Amino acid sequence: MIKKIILATSLFFLASSMTPALAKVESTNADTAQAITELKQKLKTRFKSEPSSIKESLLPNVFEVMYGTEVIYVSSDGKYFLAGDMINLDTRENLSEVAKQSVRKDIIDRQDNKPVTFKAKNEKHVLKVFTDIDCPYCAKLHREVPELNAKGITVEYLMFPRAGIGSGSFKKAVSMWCADDQLQAMTDAKERKPIAEKTCDNPIEAQYTLGQEVGVTGTPALVTESGRLIPGYMPADRLAAALDADK
Repeated sequence: MIKKIILATSLFFLASSMTPALAKVESTNADTAQAITELKQKLKTRFKSEPSSIKESLLPNVFEVMYGTEVIYVSSDGKYFLAGDMINLDTRENLSEVAKQSVRKDIIDRQDNKPVTFKAKNEKHVLKVFTDIDCPYCAKLHREVPELNAKGITVEYLMFPRAGIGSGSFKKAVSMWCADDQLQAMTDAKERKPIAEKTCDNPIEAQYTLGQEVGVTGTPALVTESGRLIPGYMPADRLAAALDADK
């Protein structure tokens, strides 16, 4: 929905061009709550879709509006919005990504994902990896799972067959998940070794849908404990350092 909104609209809101009336900060919590209620109704009417959440941003009279894991910034009168990242120039922190991380973490944590887990003996971090059986860089990452485990990183695999539901990669993922030994079947499949075709009740479609919901567009896609999304392959040493610094 949010992509349709962005494509359909060419208005961009610039903080530097705000009128004095728009630049006034809401004076009370009650005023803010009322402004949020009114803005939610305006957006629902305009876009035929209710936002997941609305809260004040760090800009006066500009609200952070979430549609799933997509974030936009909307003026309090509902007339203007900015589609893009908000950056703190002092700290260089991407405030939009911080907002997305929180939502992404909540979405993943509230579901029983039924991952295929390669558990570290002395666990320090848990890394969720959206993967595709037929993805070369996923296979490269998988070869480093023993090293990641040795560094205290548990890897939880969630399947994201890029070709979609019902594809060859999807069917391989089902066979892997239904295997008697999921870990060996995962490793064999990643190494292009044949695995027995099997079917059973499985979460592959749900995992694929979850990936779409949290913004996965390719594989491997790594999600940290804070909800940060790291797209693509990252060598084990760099990945371990990134997880140690994750917050």
